[in-house]
Amino acid sequence: MSNSSSHGFMARLFSVAIFATASACLMISPVSAADMAGAPGSDAAALPSSSANSNAGATVLPGSASGATSALIRKLSSTETNGIAKQLGATPKDLSRLNTAITSGAALNSDEIEKLSVRLGAKNMGPEEVEAIGTQMGLSATELAQLKARIGNSKGSRKASGSEHADRSKNGVHLTDQEAPMEASPTATAALGVLSSIEKAFRKLDSEQPPEPTTPEDLEQFGYSLFSSPVSTFAPTDAIPVGPDYLVGPGDELKIALWGRMNEQYVVKVERNGEILVPQLGPVQVAGLTFSQAKHLIEGRAAQITGVQVEVTMGQLRTIQVFVMGEVKQPGAFTISSLSRISNALVAAGGISKVGSLRKIQLRRGNQTIKVLDLYDVLLRGDTANDTRLEPQDVIFIPVIGQVAAIAGDVKRPAIYELAPREENLNGLIALAGGVTAFGYTQRVQVLRVENHVRRTVLDVDLEKLRKENYGIRDGDLTKIFPVLPGQSNALKLIGNVPRPGKYEFSSGMKVADLLRQGEGVLPRTFFKYALIKRLDGTDRSVRFVPVDLEGVLSGPAVGAANIELQPGDELSVFNQDEMKDLPAVKVSGEVRNPGAYEMSRGMHVSDLVYLSGGLRDSAYQTQAELARTQVVEGEKTRHTYMDINLRAALTGPGPDDLALQPNDELFIRSAPGWHLPWVVKISGRVLRPGPYTIREGERVDSLLARCGGLTADAYPPGAVFFRQSVKETEQKRLDESRARLSQSIAQLQLYSVQPDAPQQTGNNAGQKAEALQFLHTIMDQSAAIQADGRVVIHLSAAEQFTKSTDNIQLESDDELVIPRRPSSVNVLGQVYSPTAIVFQEGVTVRDYLSRAGGANQLADRDNVMVIKADGSTMTDDGVRDSGKNHIFPLLPVISGGLMDARLAPGDTVFVPEKLIYVNKTQVAKDVATIIGQTATALGVLGLLATR
Repeated sequence: MSNSSSHGFMARLFSVAIFATASACLMISPVSAADMAGAPGSDAAALPSSSANSNAGATVLPGSASGATSALIRKLSSTETNGIAKQLGATPKDLSRLNTAITSGAALNSDEIEKLSVRLGAKNMGPEEVEAIGTQMGLSATELAQLKARIGNSKGSRKASGSEHADRSKNGVHLTDQEAPMEASPTATAALGVLSSIEKAFRKLDSEQPPEPTTPEDLEQFGYSLFSSPVSTFAPTDAIPVGPDYLVGPGDELKIALWGRMNEQYVVKVERNGEILVPQLGPVQVAGLTFSQAKHLIEGRAAQITGVQVEVTMGQLRTIQVFVMGEVKQPGAFTISSLSRISNALVAAGGISKVGSLRKIQLRRGNQTIKVLDLYDVLLRGDTANDTRLEPQDVIFIPVIGQVAAIAGDVKRPAIYELAPREENLNGLIALAGGVTAFGYTQRVQVLRVENHVRRTVLDVDLEKLRKENYGIRDGDLTKIFPVLPGQSNALKLIGNVPRPGKYEFSSGMKVADLLRQGEGVLPRTFFKYALIKRLDGTDRSVRFVPVDLEGVLSGPAVGAANIELQPGDELSVFNQDEMKDLPAVKVSGEVRNPGAYEMSRGMHVSDLVYLSGGLRDSAYQTQAELARTQVVEGEKTRHTYMDINLRAALTGPGPDDLALQPNDELFIRSAPGWHLPWVVKISGRVLRPGPYTIREGERVDSLLARCGGLTADAYPPGAVFFRQSVKETEQKRLDESRARLSQSIAQLQLYSVQPDAPQQTGNNAGQKAEALQFLHTIMDQSAAIQADGRVVIHLSAAEQFTKSTDNIQLESDDELVIPRRPSSVNVLGQVYSPTAIVFQEGVTVRDYLSRAGGANQLADRDNVMVIKADGSTMTDDGVRDSGKNHIFPLLPVISGGLMDARLAPGDTVFVPEKLIYVNKTQVAKDVATIIGQTATALGVLGLLATR
């Protein structure tokens, strides 16, 4: 983008912000300059109407491509400019200049649209505001559409990134409670809900809720996120000046300028022998010299030429090769700039891994360690003295991380730290974490420690007593700083019907009257006969309530018996008269729109209660309702009275049925007999008139088939699929219960296997348990998407036979009947090598279909293969064999091969389940069978209906 176009775009960008934040000051109006100039009393009236002089006091925006009317913006005053600059975060000087610079009407490119959308999106403007401002700027309809789309996408991405933004880290500190780096103002930061731990602590300082300190689950290793930034952030640049201590070597370029008696400029390169060849001066040996020494040497040579002055600067710098070894993400040799330091080489190697040390980074030169860099000096104190510049063939070695300790809770920087020898004590660890916050409880600091690689121990330390002591911290210690508990120990609380409720400081000898005086008395309609003190009493801090005669406190002497002396932590409640009255109420239930209890007013009748509850529902039975009344007679006994009311008569007007109500009356309105919305069933598939049909009570399936015109020629009645909502709910409940029990069984099995006192499983037992767990997990995962379908098995047959058969069931609301097209295949699903649909052939058996699908695989349960018939019935090998018991030749199914020799029909599904792992609990086996059976049935329905 050119400088002129960039200046024009930025001018329009800031003008948008001016429109958004100070429209009242700018007095923007979609009228012409002539209209405003002629308006009496306006600032623009003094402006010349000639466009040639418009820049004297205003800037005219060009019209949009759609012909929008131009707008006139008056010159901002200094006060207005300062106010807008404060809101936008810009300088008043820039706003004053940009206020008169909106002159360009050129179309915006994609980059300008993006920048403009960011500015407008930050102000949370709506589509109408964006369109109005865009029109004033002179944007075309296309540009406006692009702008709105960009702003919408930007808002969506900001909402989605809220949870990610809360988990970002900086310098190894987990920022769940701290601000992540962002360019928004503090107001925008608060609006986005990104609060620091300090802000959260202060917001809850007056709350009774316990604070939420950082837990060990939030801890991260300190410092390693330094290398998560892009490499370009750390890469050295050749554009910076070269210091006088820079060591010149082969490959560097020097720029030598001669002037005076001769004017020449040379760019020479240091050769491998360390020399540069300068015309007029000859060869000069500069390799191994610092830049300052080389410069003086060349200037000394040039001084031999009379009348010539010389200037030496560095040109293109050489590259060097260094080795980064040890615990880095990508160890090896790297070619980097000669200006690079240790930190640049570490970034080039991908950073230090989390098992590498940040505190003992060794720089080796000539097989000797010449420098040890502690990155904590850089991260915590900004000290880069040991971040030495590298030379060719230097080796940077990262050893394994040393002793580590973690600190969590109310410290300023909770994290896992690598310890140096001087920090192997509690005070040193707390110093690494930035110190304990003002909200930390220092009288009990807890250290969790692994003792001698044998057991875990807990140590409680009083930090106040150890300020001058050296309490050692060991490798693997976890220190927890707890928060100060909520609540004030010397506070009193005044609530209720008072002008200034809140907390007050307790002082010795303070009484109820004193607290009320600080709260500026009581409000009107105060209930003076009773107030209440809530007090925590005794060593167990049990709650005790102390009644107060408020009238005696305010009217009697200051030392009267009613003026009770207060204790720290007391809470005094002053009540309003309305709170202390037992307001009479009546109740209505049944067929009204808003049943419930309602406050009773004087003279209230039955009709008033019905109207107050939203009126009658359409299902209400209006001929008769019941009013139940409860009364205490003469203060001795309770009497219940029940009255029948003609509700229709009560609602038509005053009369004997519109009874006057008394406190505690309850009105019951019933539903009309047999009332319900029309029952609807659905028939689809291969019928003449598919769709929804209303049904009457007692109507059956044959009637539905007749009303839809019957079946088409290609219909397949044996594959009819009948769904019922009530059956689906029952199946789904059973399926969910089986899943829940199975999930619980998995958890119990896993828990038992990790118990320290559980018997050790070896050999085949351990393998079987692992296989059982894996199998149960597989069943749960595969059945996650399976839902009950509520299929009821019916067998459609010829019309006369079907009408008299038991399959001709009564219809219910929401029933659905699907008649599929005659299928041409048989589905083979489950644990086979090639699950697929196979073309149906007459007389082909289950064994043949399995063979054509590649046969059962190694995970298959060959003994529990099942066939889901097109009509919904299920065949198993046991079922086929058991059916032979009623035959004349009971061994016939065994001899014939059972299920494997059964012949299938079109639309049938062969399902091979996964091999059942032995589980010793019967209930688990039943749950697994329920889930597998439902899965097979669902796949069978899908396979049949897929033929459509």
